[in-house]
Amino acid sequence: MANWKTVTIILALVLALTGCGRKEAPQLTESDGKPMLVNLQSELVGHILNLSFTLQGNPEGVGYQIDRTQMDPYCHCPGLWRRYFEQPALPKQVGTEMKKSINLKDASTEWLFRIRAVDQYGNLGAWSHMIKAKGVDLRNQ
Repeated sequence: MANWKTVTIILALVLALTGCGRKEAPQLTESDGKPMLVNLQSELVGHILNLSFTLQGNPEGVGYQIDRTQMDPYCHCPGLWRRYFEQPALPKQVGTEMKKSINLKDASTEWLFRIRAVDQYGNLGAWSHMIKAKGVDLRNQ
């Protein structure tokens, strides 16, 4: 009987450790005095993804980070996130509407993007929702 319980526990641990998708630490959901982005909007025009948002936080400076990945074809979950762009923290960016355009280069790849605020002391805000973007060939429409 004890042997059956051991096997069950081992199988449960293996399943938990090898589940679909990549694991990462829980993300913040509230500002907690941390830097944050508000009013995030995205628009796809042809093969250009336009992002607009406002940075809030420490008046001494807030910047932002953008990560991107592709959808894993086997588990249909996000792959490994990699840093795509980082804007250093600057005082003039706090409370100002920011705009960032991303060239998707071709219409064959669907990308996932996420963005978060970071202040000059390295404090990180919560990641935004995932933004799906795939270029559109405007010549064939």
